[in-house]
Amino acid sequence: MAGRIAHLAIVLLLVSAGTFYLTEVAPGDPAVAILGPNATPDQYDRVEAELGLDRPLPERYAAWLGDAMRGDFGNTLVPPIQSVTDLILARLPVTLELAALSMLIAIAVAVPLGAWSAFRAGRPEESAMAGATFAILSTPSFLAALLLVHAFVLHPSGLQDVVSVLGIVGAVALGGRAAWTVAAARHADRPGPSGRRTVLHLAVALITLLASVTIATWFPVLPRQGYVRLSDPEGLDAHFRSLLLPALTLGLTEGAVLLRVLRSDMITVLREDYVLAARAKGISDGRLVVRHALRPASLSLLTMLGVSLGRLLGGTVIMETIFRLPGMGSLMVEAVTDKDFRVVQAGVLVISTLYVAINLLVDLSYGWLDPRLRRAHR
Repeated sequence: MAGRIAHLAIVLLLVSAGTFYLTEVAPGDPAVAILGPNATPDQYDRVEAELGLDRPLPERYAAWLGDAMRGDFGNTLVPPIQSVTDLILARLPVTLELAALSMLIAIAVAVPLGAWSAFRAGRPEESAMAGATFAILSTPSFLAALLLVHAFVLHPSGLQDVVSVLGIVGAVALGGRAAWTVAAARHADRPGPSGRRTVLHLAVALITLLASVTIATWFPVLPRQGYVRLSDPEGLDAHFRSLLLPALTLGLTEGAVLLRVLRSDMITVLREDYVLAARAKGISDGRLVVRHALRPASLSLLTMLGVSLGRLLGGTVIMETIFRLPGMGSLMVEAVTDKDFRVVQAGVLVISTLYVAINLLVDLSYGWLDPRLRRAHR
């Protein structure tokens, strides 16, 4: 444990040093960004002395790192002058909320569809799922965002009709399949499917039908751009609607990645002897997945979750720019444009720290998923 923390601390130190160096050697003079191009040389020298730019680079880095470890990143260089720490604390919750909501969508897509694809491996419906997954992965995030805006904002009525019809057709197909299977078994005078499986098919059909009716009567009105805070008068509903499209864009892409990982590992697990023995005992497919296959197949998925969260923190730059969200991504873009190197340095360090902390939690959770790993580290 101590070795992991030391390794991650070294990673953060190298990232902070590299970021500090790159922002220092980047084109542009902070003094010119502050005073403009018409100031006198004496004024430029005075500002550089105030910023410490006249000191050697290692000395400046050591002073900056010491202040950063205390949570003090100084003030912004470009008006309005404000604390960099306060600015990050105001923007960071938006990015974290967007990343968390995107990850929830990704997991909600990947786990059930990944398990279903593993059970249906080699069948036509699974091939269709693989094609849809490949199409999502091949679509750039900015194009996916524009397509969702076109569907949900510019032409919501057409999407509402399509989703409603598909839902009703799916519900009828599921219910009809369950009824036909039972009727065919009775006609052939052979044992039919288990009552639990028939009830499950009918329950899924009913839920699908209710969801279709709900969509037909109520469809969310989503904003094209902008962000509604929880403290605003519009309330919680408007807040989540302002985050839904960017979260859906990021979540579908990450969900496709996680789906492929889980499907591959679960196919391997389903071929293990203990799973085949459990299936031979008559254990239902749902219980087989939850009790015997999902947990051992989740190790690679858990690793990818840490990587995906890091990608989501970086992917918010594009989404926050497209949807005008006041998060860390848009803050970094503004800081680079304004040549405010203090904000850039602080932002990179904060995001890197979050990424490292997430991967540390992922490493610690391996022992819970696989006790053999926990015993190996004792």
